[in-house]
Amino acid sequence: MRISRVLIENYRNFRKLLIDPFPPSAVIVGENGVGKSNFLRALRIVLDPELPDSARWLRPEDVCESSEASYSGGVTVRIEVDIADFAGELAAEASLDGCFVDLDPLTARLSYVFEPLIPVVEPTGKPLTRDDYTWDISAGINKDRDGKRIRRDINFTVLQALRDAVGDLSRWRDSPLQDLLELRQPQQAALTSTAEEVAAAMGTLAREPEIGQLAEELLHRLTSMAGERTDIVPSFGFASSDPDRLLRSIRLFVDRAGTRSVSDASTGNANILYLALLLERSRLRKESGALVDTILGVEEPEAHLHPVLQRQVFSHLLHEEGSLMVTTHSPHIAAVSRLDSLILLRRSADGSTGASYTSHAEFSVDEKEDLERYLDVSRAEVLFCSAAILVEGTAEVYLVPAVAQALGFNLDAYGVIVANIGGTDFLPFRRLMGEEALNIPHVILTDGDPTNKRGEYLHYGLSRAAKLMSGAAADEFAKRVEEFLAKDPESVTLDLRLEAAKVGVFMGPKTLEVDLAPLLGPHMIKAHNQFSDVSSKLKEQFEAAIDGLTKGDTSHHKQLLLRIESISKGRFAQRLAHHVEQDGLASFRDAMCERNPSHLLPPGENSGFNESLFTDSTYGYLISALDHVSRKVRSRGLFQEKPALPSQGDR
Repeated sequence: MRISRVLIENYRNFRKLLIDPFPPSAVIVGENGVGKSNFLRALRIVLDPELPDSARWLRPEDVCESSEASYSGGVTVRIEVDIADFAGELAAEASLDGCFVDLDPLTARLSYVFEPLIPVVEPTGKPLTRDDYTWDISAGINKDRDGKRIRRDINFTVLQALRDAVGDLSRWRDSPLQDLLELRQPQQAALTSTAEEVAAAMGTLAREPEIGQLAEELLHRLTSMAGERTDIVPSFGFASSDPDRLLRSIRLFVDRAGTRSVSDASTGNANILYLALLLERSRLRKESGALVDTILGVEEPEAHLHPVLQRQVFSHLLHEEGSLMVTTHSPHIAAVSRLDSLILLRRSADGSTGASYTSHAEFSVDEKEDLERYLDVSRAEVLFCSAAILVEGTAEVYLVPAVAQALGFNLDAYGVIVANIGGTDFLPFRRLMGEEALNIPHVILTDGDPTNKRGEYLHYGLSRAAKLMSGAAADEFAKRVEEFLAKDPESVTLDLRLEAAKVGVFMGPKTLEVDLAPLLGPHMIKAHNQFSDVSSKLKEQFEAAIDGLTKGDTSHHKQLLLRIESISKGRFAQRLAHHVEQDGLASFRDAMCERNPSHLLPPGENSGFNESLFTDSTYGYLISALDHVSRKVRSRGLFQEKPALPSQGDR
């Protein structure tokens, strides 16, 4: 049994949120404040038996601010939950009888509606209050069945973030251990016999003079304080001698010797223990027929768990538990999730929250397996970003943020991730982040790679770009690339690279270091000269190569790459990034800002592509890519000043 569809209208962050199909084990990600906890709260309204009915009477602050109607004007809040995958389970079919909305596959629907008692046809001028509303949970396709009874059989339990697991486990009434012991209750004869032995042991202890004296002294103190009418007669023991209360005296220990209590466990281990008890309670209650099933929600488990434990625990749970959902900020958990489990919550243009998800994307089996392998911890960060820049290797990971920072664009401050995919196979990530899946704004930075090591003109970058396009555009571009290679592969590729950039594939004419030499020449020389094993002759050769490339002589590119590769591209890029951050690019940025503003996009086109930046230089592809991302996340170009706040007199 699992949730298969969710609709939320006008509740908190959600003006209209539809997730269909809803994945069996859902991993819900999104930035802070986007509504992950409110999503779980919405499901609790429908399915949580422990949520009091008073919490189902909504308040004005529970209504989405982007809704067309307001609380005072007569809003309707709707939450629908479809349940599937229970065909053949007799208990589930019996419990959900009359709730069906589809027979193939067998699907039941529960609907919560909070609405005015009297429908608001025309505004009356009198604002509605809480007393003017009612709520109900109905079931079935016509919503004519009572849905409130269902939560007795099908529960939704949420393990909240920043919880006190140690405290809950230590208190009998709050611990899942209570239900487990009731479900695995010993025979009454065993309880009676144990209670007699406990009473005998306590009698032996009470006969000790020190214990008896302490009890008498405490009784005297109470009598003198409160008088003889106080109903307290102190005695000492270590467990109840009443067989019916003996189970409550059982305490959970975290070692086989029974010497370390839950309070001695770490916060993380206590939370794992609590989660295990909940899952075991659910299994036993289902086996005993006490309920049909439990759907478990876990909120931000990374608040308590070490990264290794996050991967270990949720790699197991997300693959073994059929009715589990997790809200998280953790790339460690996202990295071990199934591809079709991911749900990304993101703010829409109107301020409400929308969802993009992978369960409806048509990935092949091989593509799913590839992406699940690709999404290791570092690459899973793309699931938590406002925009992503996908790159080939470590050098770009160091240099792209440094160049952006030097141009006044702090990528971290705007949630932009530079993701190293470890090669040139961008296609799985492009499909994952495309409109048919998670719909994450992104660009791809890749080398042109015009020649191979033998000097043959193959233009791998153009072939790579053709694979990253879709439909007729991909076929047409591939045809043009083929004609180009057959006709004049040594000519300039600007037109083809520009076409690729317009669909988000920003390709350099050669390779990153060669392309950036005219921009970062002085920084590159400083970085190169810092390495202790560089001779004077090699320094001169490196400087000559930088000078030649700056002047447009591309014959120096082999010498430059040989020197960098002998050091290691990643090591050199790390040192170079430091100098770019330290020395900046103020003169270049000032020159760009002072240029004729015609190179900037017209107002209202801040999400578009700046062609003139791309064609401006060998490094224009990087600058225009950063400009494009800037327009997406900052609503202004890379060289546009931030709009000034209105003065007091203008307000």
